[in-house]
Amino acid sequence: MKIKSLVIMMVTWLCGMLFSCQEQPQPAKDKEVETDTLTILQHVQERGKLIAVTNCEIINYNTDTKTPSGFEYELLSNFCKAYDLELEMIVNENLDSCFQMLDSCEVDMVAVGIGSNKIMKHRYLLSNPILLQRSVLVQRMPKDWKKMSTANEVENQLLRSSVDLAGKTIHLPSGSHEVVLLSHLSDQIGDTIYIVECDTMNSVDLVQAVADGQIDYTVVEEYVARMASIGLGGLDTKLNISVEQPLGWALRNHEGDSSLLLAINEWIDNFEQRNLNRILAKYVNKGNVFGMKKPKADGLSGFDAIIKKTAKEIGWDWRLLASLIFQESHFRLDLESEKGAFGLMQLMPVVMERYDIDYDATPEEQLEAGGKLIKYLSDCLANKVSDSTERMKFVLASYNAGLGHVYDAQRLALKYGKDPEVWDNNVDYFILNKSKYYNDTCCKAGYLRGSETYRFVEEVLDRYYQYQATYN
Repeated sequence: MKIKSLVIMMVTWLCGMLFSCQEQPQPAKDKEVETDTLTILQHVQERGKLIAVTNCEIINYNTDTKTPSGFEYELLSNFCKAYDLELEMIVNENLDSCFQMLDSCEVDMVAVGIGSNKIMKHRYLLSNPILLQRSVLVQRMPKDWKKMSTANEVENQLLRSSVDLAGKTIHLPSGSHEVVLLSHLSDQIGDTIYIVECDTMNSVDLVQAVADGQIDYTVVEEYVARMASIGLGGLDTKLNISVEQPLGWALRNHEGDSSLLLAINEWIDNFEQRNLNRILAKYVNKGNVFGMKKPKADGLSGFDAIIKKTAKEIGWDWRLLASLIFQESHFRLDLESEKGAFGLMQLMPVVMERYDIDYDATPEEQLEAGGKLIKYLSDCLANKVSDSTERMKFVLASYNAGLGHVYDAQRLALKYGKDPEVWDNNVDYFILNKSKYYNDTCCKAGYLRGSETYRFVEEVLDRYYQYQATYN
């Protein structure tokens, strides 16, 4: 009985075990991993917001105004508007930290002018160029340079060649493409250029430091140098350290997904260069970015009163005339060029003779003569350009190159199907390319290096628009 009972118990236990195993739920099969089929652009659109980091707050993203402003901010705002996105901008003055934020997916892009070198191309996706810019050296003018009798005396005390940088100490923003540029240049000249990388100072800060005498040299992009030349006196920015370099934005490299980059590039390619130049001028032509002290309340120069008087006589906005004078002389009364142009308005000797002034002419006499020249050019063009706003551009070009070359460009425009009374994208093209067309049968004034005249008109107008926004 005992044995029989034991057998029954064992059979019962085994059956229970078998039953319990059959009742155990089977392990669930692995769920299929959901594949993310959205592109990076679609993710950004789903989020509804583009996040960008920039530096140089004073130029690129400024929140001290009633509404946010800045060069990079305005450009990206235009892009976001095209794709129905909000824009979130973050400022980080340390470029290395900007890229750390990109690497860690905190931001979608670094919206700073990034040089397109091999290291950057390998690590990141780089947009099409926003700007083509040279890097230039910023140095102080010699002590008492205004009292020096000749331009050569000034020039001899300035660095004018890359070789002159040997042994010099140059302060640069940490992580900037100028660090790489100067390192390569040091190898090329076969001597040491001492580079000090500054973690807490951007290009604007360093230019200010040069002006204040805290450091001797820095290297910045042309557009920062332009701003410095307006806002700070006693600086020289004429030494080019590089050829023109493409500057664009950097995005994270998402293993072949370049959808956001393609969208940005398409927008860049379709954005008119002229509009980009206007936006850039709005922010870099501000002298007061550096805390420039105006000569007088609400004034531009010590000559504002006579500029306004002359402008009224010739029917111009005084700020346009001031912009032309700045372009010609930086408001230097006694400036003389190698070609003989003299004074505030850089009048050539033949013009000075025509209007009966000499090198001892007072500011009033110089402005009076310059005003007469502008009035003459405007009268000559009155029957050729009916719209007064358009005519202003033709007058500026004539002031720089002479009426003959402008007439040639108008004849070329008419011959090749452009509007001879419209400057932008019409006559300006033939001024810019006059060196290619000067043998054309309709040209009478001969050869012209038209790029200089083209830039002259652009820069005078860009500065004028900024003066309009700044000075009443």
